[in-house]
Amino acid sequence: VLLNNNIQSPISSDIAISDSTIPAFSDKLTMFHMSFLTAAGTGNYATAAAASQRSDLFLNYERLSFEIAQYAKDGADIMIRHQWLEQPPGTKDKEQLAKKKE
Repeated sequence: VLLNNNIQSPISSDIAISDSTIPAFSDKLTMFHMSFLTAAGTGNYATAAAASQRSDLFLNYERLSFEIAQYAKDGADIMIRHQWLEQPPGTKDKEQLAKKKE
């Protein structure tokens, strides 16, 4: 969409790749930052969809928001599996509560 409207697209993030085999940062720190960036990205797409006057871009914003939400869930699952993040609170198991009541 950007290139079709003669707008320069953002620069790729792989321009400064190193050949080092030793990670510069811990996996936990990297995952924290990635989860922060995905949350910010979701907010940015929601703001863009609300503020955009171009109706043809709305579906792109919705699609990208959905893809980022799936990506964020995968990241949260990784952090929970490695015990870097507590499992978020959920609803009570109503079937178990009904069994206890009987």
